Amino acid sequence: MRWPTTSLRTRFLLLATGIAALVIVLAGVPLVVMLRAQARGEAERQAESAAEATAVFVSTDRYDATVLAAYVARINARGDVHVTVVTPSGAVLGATQPPLQGSTRNDRGLFTNPPRQPAAGGDHDKDNLGRVSMPRQIPSRLGSAVEVLVTARRGATRVYAVTPVAIVADRLHEEYLLVTGVALALLLVAGVAAELSARRLVRPLALTAETAMRLSNGENDARAPEQGPVEVARVAQEINALADRLDELLAREREEVADLSHRLRTPLTAVRLSVEALPADGRRDELEQQIALLERTLTMVIRAARMPQREGAHPRCDAVAVVRERVAFWAPLAEDQHRSIRERLPGGEAFVRASEEDLAVALDALLENVFAHTEEGVGCEVALGRRGGEVTIDVLDEGGGFTEAALERGRSDRGSSGLGLDIAQSLARSTGGRLELIRAGGRTGPRLVLNAVDTGHTPERLRQI
Repeated sequence: MRWPTTSLRTRFLLLATGIAALVIVLAGVPLVVMLRAQARGEAERQAESAAEATAVFVSTDRYDATVLAAYVARINARGDVHVTVVTPSGAVLGATQPPLQGSTRNDRGLFTNPPRQPAAGGDHDKDNLGRVSMPRQIPSRLGSAVEVLVTARRGATRVYAVTPVAIVADRLHEEYLLVTGVALALLLVAGVAAELSARRLVRPLALTAETAMRLSNGENDARAPEQGPVEVARVAQEINALADRLDELLAREREEVADLSHRLRTPLTAVRLSVEALPADGRRDELEQQIALLERTLTMVIRAARMPQREGAHPRCDAVAVVRERVAFWAPLAEDQHRSIRERLPGGEAFVRASEEDLAVALDALLENVFAHTEEGVGCEVALGRRGGEVTIDVLDEGGGFTEAALERGRSDRGSSGLGLDIAQSLARSTGGRLELIRAGGRTGPRLVLNAVDTGHTPERLRQI
């Protein structure tokens, strides 16, 4: 099974946000535990504070039931803690919540086992106040409950304070929301930082890939920007160095081919003069034709070697205009041979990666193949079409056609040298295209597939990075 591939940028973002999320989770678990413990501790402290304050008031033993009830009601109205006072007579003042009502059996036991009454005359201290016990946590289902025992002349008074569970839950909810917001903000910051880092890393790589693609499409002057991290910049430097080296090698090769071709002209001229000195007969005519063909071939080799200096790094021409001009050029000869020569062209222009002169030579070679190897009266058609980033030129005739073997370099199935098709094939390959053999509607012929000049540039996905 082949898994879908993801871009380096996506992987970088997933890695950064994943690590940030892992750190947040690892830090969040103990933080949540700490917040829960802190909330419970705060609830217990509030209950203890309220219970102790009420117990101190009760220990003065200078109140009646009405004053004590008003005091407890005021404490309950001020905060979230519910205070209940159980007098020595069993009267309940203040809030009536657990452990007074609905509590467990252990909670109820607190009221059925009153402490021992103090001795008559109070606690015999100077201020004559009752004794106040330390706050004691007691079990309760609905909150943090605290009990404080007060002993005075009137007897034992129990003070209970409860912080409800709902209050604790509300506080925890607010703290959880705050922690969640901070976590999301940290994730967002990590994502933004990862995006900026990914752009700084990926964009130079994308530009370097674009440069390599342009070099493969024949743009020999393309160079990658040497920017980004050191490692990425070094890749761009090496690609640029490789492109410079290739330019040097290609230039040297062209010069060597051109020089060699020029050197061959001298012995070829000597051979031609020797042939011209021969008696006029069929053998001499055949030799002169072969020498003329060889001279044209050398001229084409020199011309191909000098082409980058003559036409620049990016040759281009309108194939529609070239086809129309070459059909018009061959039309008089077609008329003399009673042939019909037609053109089928689309509207507008169709620019290809070839010079006008090179495309004209290739078309002439294909048309000459029709005129030289079909009987007079056999018509032909030159059709130009577009498909995606390619331009096709079909030269179809109604003759016998030729086989796939004719497309091999320097080979012909009709007794010729085969260099005409080789010229067309070389042109097609120089643009990134090819030469094909097609059959359509009883007609046969070659098809030039040329690369259009508006293809092979930066893909949209690279522009969006």
